[in-house]
Amino acid sequence: MDWIEEELRKLREMGLYRELRSLSTPQGKKIVVNGREFLNFSSNDYLGLAKNYSCECFKQWGAGSGASRLVCGNFKIHEKLENRLAELKKTESSLLFSSGYMANVGVISTLAKEGDLILSDELNHASLIDGCRLSKARKIVYPHCDTETLELILSKERKKHRHCFIVTDTVFSMDGDIAPLEKLFRLKDEYDAVLILDDAHGTGVIGWSTLDLFGLKPDEKTIIIGTLGKALGTFGAFVCGTNTLSEYLINRCRTFIFTTSLPPAIVCQTLKNIEKVPEKMKRLQKNINFFKELTGISSQSAIFPLLVETPEEAVKLSQKLYQNGFFVPAIRPPTVKQSRLRITLTSEHTEEEMKLLWNTIKNHLPG
Repeated sequence: MDWIEEELRKLREMGLYRELRSLSTPQGKKIVVNGREFLNFSSNDYLGLAKNYSCECFKQWGAGSGASRLVCGNFKIHEKLENRLAELKKTESSLLFSSGYMANVGVISTLAKEGDLILSDELNHASLIDGCRLSKARKIVYPHCDTETLELILSKERKKHRHCFIVTDTVFSMDGDIAPLEKLFRLKDEYDAVLILDDAHGTGVIGWSTLDLFGLKPDEKTIIIGTLGKALGTFGAFVCGTNTLSEYLINRCRTFIFTTSLPPAIVCQTLKNIEKVPEKMKRLQKNINFFKELTGISSQSAIFPLLVETPEEAVKLSQKLYQNGFFVPAIRPPTVKQSRLRITLTSEHTEEEMKLLWNTIKNHLPG
């Protein structure tokens, strides 16, 4: 197994080596890492709900679910949350999954089959990419948010395939930009395609759904995938669409069928957290607008990418911030093409804290 150590050595030389840092406090804007407190600007806990807990949920439902949904792990509380999520996303139905990764991989690999066509944005999340890879459908990656090229591909290739799926994030996790959903909806309708949207970083940030930003409503050819582990503050994921879609996934989706269901206490806590979202979402939007004006960084979400030239520069800047009490890890290839610090805001950050972060960054920017 010496080859493993050799691979690790190469990663260290290229500035791409990764290691874990342990938190000894709950998730929040302030965390303790290795015995030291930091202001956290790296979390996806956009509304500060991850630290919430209710003992009542555990007393009523216990800690585990005991089985998959199709065995004896389907609780009334699961169905209650699914109904609520479908209502919020304006779809007929919703189906819970044990993680966002399992939802994305499962949905795409279940629906898209041999003879079908998948068109995937080049900056999609790894889980969407892996779902496409596991499918036996033909895959074409189109340039990021380039609907002109996408339409050109559709005009040439759509009629050659049985079904077509356009797959995209709504809010891209490393750049914070938003997919051109209005144009994608037009292409979906014009070319008889199914639009699969990963709304993980939009739910509870842009609105209950990023579609709301465009005044769009999902139809029978729209599938919305979301997560409970970001703005909603717990864990798990969901797939929203038609009743027929949910029925089909229950019967055919391997990542739903062959896994233990979400702990009912987590589902219970999610329902409680949802009640707090509207007020906290307003505070987050205020912080986003403030930080955008402060920094001049272009972003339409709570994600602000600060691009640097090399992985080494990203690591060095992250370490400088670490030394000054800010937790902002470096993001490097292969996660992204260009290294960066991925700054994320929450509703809990104050204007003074955001100013302190930005002043510290400016003092240590290379060049």
